[in-house]
Amino acid sequence: MFRETKNKLLIALIAVVVIAVLIVIYLNFVYARQCQNYECWQKYMSRCSGASFINEEPEASWEYRVSGKSGNQCLIDVKLLQAKEGELGISELIGSEMSCSFPLGTVAYAEKDLSKCHGLLKEGLQALVINKLHAYLLENLGQVEESVKEVL
Repeated sequence: MFRETKNKLLIALIAVVVIAVLIVIYLNFVYARQCQNYECWQKYMSRCSGASFINEEPEASWEYRVSGKSGNQCLIDVKLLQAKEGELGISELIGSEMSCSFPLGTVAYAEKDLSKCHGLLKEGLQALVINKLHAYLLENLGQVEESVKEVL
């Protein structure tokens, strides 16, 4: 009888340890806290800990999600959720995503530094910038030519 009780206690202890390990794994690798403000996002991004944040800007809504660590880099996934007012021309990029890598401890808005990112969203944003620059140059070709002549 003592042996049966001992075996049941051992099984119960093993079950508790397994459940505790599963909870720790879930909280550290699966669960992502939904931040409601930038201060919360700063805390979790600087630690590179599972969190997500929706940044509501006048021009667009961006979703950021910490996806993990790679060496000394924190991996952040960015998705364009909504294009709002303005002439940015990003409405065709809604739903597009990019992945960004920042040094551990860094806090930043990923779309502000595209050099740290890769993916369809980055390519689309860069194409928009290039197209706007091209249109600007065509509109102001005479002024640009005069400026170049002055320099030379």
